[in-house]
Amino acid sequence: MKPRLLAPLFVLASAAMFSTAGLFMGLLDTPLWTVVFWRSAFALIFTSLLIIHQPDRRALTGFDSHALLASTMSALATLLFIAALRLTSVANVAVIHAALPLLTTMIAVVVSKETASRQATAYGVLAAAGAIFIFSGSMSSGLRILGDALALAMTSCMAVMTIAIRMSKTPTVLGMVALSNALSTVAAALLADRLAVTGREACLLACFALFQMTIGLIFFAKGARLLPPADTALLSLAEVPFSIGFVWLAYGMRPSWQTAFGGSFVVFAVVAHLAQPRDAIR
Repeated sequence: MKPRLLAPLFVLASAAMFSTAGLFMGLLDTPLWTVVFWRSAFALIFTSLLIIHQPDRRALTGFDSHALLASTMSALATLLFIAALRLTSVANVAVIHAALPLLTTMIAVVVSKETASRQATAYGVLAAAGAIFIFSGSMSSGLRILGDALALAMTSCMAVMTIAIRMSKTPTVLGMVALSNALSTVAAALLADRLAVTGREACLLACFALFQMTIGLIFFAKGARLLPPADTALLSLAEVPFSIGFVWLAYGMRPSWQTAFGGSFVVFAVVAHLAQPRDAIR
């Protein structure tokens, strides 16, 4: 099958892998930055093993500015994502993340110096209204609203990363993924109070790293290189129902009505916007 035909499958597979985060976080009582350190460290090991076994060693050479930006944004998104999961609900993080397609399209318009259409502006206002509604359900808890804010910042980083991956001319994505994990590992090591974990926690963190930060990130990067940023972001919306459904089934964590209602605004806005003809978006 041609790579361009596989690209949507890569992004959908990455969405399924990313959506397991809530499951793993629900099984761990480990301190936040300890989780980030070990998850990133294990992912760095897994990615390095893949690079070693690649016949093409260009994965570690030829980094351009876009590849460096993508790796940095990926690492920052990782730190923000785990922190958000600890401070707000999985459902809130997933629904706020659903704004990714709209944010990606809007940033791409700015980067390419294109003028946003009236439709894009209208859908942006609708998505913002949905996000505000989600935040309103968190106003009673200072920590929860901070978690929602971190989720929004994480989504913005993901939008920049998606565009940077698409624009990068670096030969393979493995180097970008490895650098992202290395940056996350160093940052978490500096922020963590302790790094010791039990054998059970180490096994869970290794699985967490394999599914999300290795397989998931590699699939996402492969798909993002072959698809327009808006298409990549739209397909990644599959993570929203996956994430909410997994924790609902596993832990009985039903989303609040504010999250469900506000989320419907966000999802409708991004899907309606991306359903517009390409010339209408421009």
